[in-house]
Amino acid sequence: MAPASATPALGNVGGRVFLFSLRTPGIPLIKMSAAMNGVESDEETPQVSITSESDDDVPQLSAGTMAALMEFFKEEEERKDKLRQIEEGEIPDGFEEDWNMSQFWYAEETSKSLAQECLRLTGKNGTIACVSSPTLYRTLKEMDHNCKLRILEYDTRFAVYKEDFVLYDFKNPLTVPRDLRQEFDVVVADPPYLDEDCLAKTAVTVKYLMKTDAKLILCTGSVMEELADRLLGVKKCKFEIKHDKQLSNPFSCYANYDLDSFCES
Repeated sequence: MAPASATPALGNVGGRVFLFSLRTPGIPLIKMSAAMNGVESDEETPQVSITSESDDDVPQLSAGTMAALMEFFKEEEERKDKLRQIEEGEIPDGFEEDWNMSQFWYAEETSKSLAQECLRLTGKNGTIACVSSPTLYRTLKEMDHNCKLRILEYDTRFAVYKEDFVLYDFKNPLTVPRDLRQEFDVVVADPPYLDEDCLAKTAVTVKYLMKTDAKLILCTGSVMEELADRLLGVKKCKFEIKHDKQLSNPFSCYANYDLDSFCES
């Protein structure tokens, strides 16, 4: 026996009705509507009804639940619009975090402080590499300087930055262009995962990029302190790394120089 079909429908009638229905034998019909049941109002309160085939006993979700659902659809449309901009080569106003890639953006104050410190170290004509640190790269990009910037990143959305973008996968730490070897005055790295393998492989890339006297800033979990020191010779700083969204794991900043004398939380 062939399975019963489930046919969703999405519509807007006169700007007043949003309807989604799903009908499968044995399962109640789900309807979502922004209609006001004939009552005029400046603010429409969407309603959701779950009905049986006979439409008897119509329970409704709260207006708050429906508002959250409508907000979800709005965010999805905004996300698709940003992806369209990226595909067309336009640089969007912002990039959404992709948790599947373990992306957690810095808070604005943290990103600005780190960017200012990078420019203090290099002057306006130095070279700066951001390894798995797109938040910092975007902040640096918006500031006034003539530094050479490179963003080594797995997320191909950042390819809109063209020659600045280097596709990077920490699992293949030396798969980077040869002309970047020992090219950078400052390297800032933020390994995407809190595990020893990720940090160890990121360290290989960092060493490849750094000039002999380069300054290194590492942003990673506090549990990585001993390994970070052993691999890269960096010490934990007092400077606090803050994120837009609170992380469950304690996060720290490390450097191979006295960062705290110049960079305050």
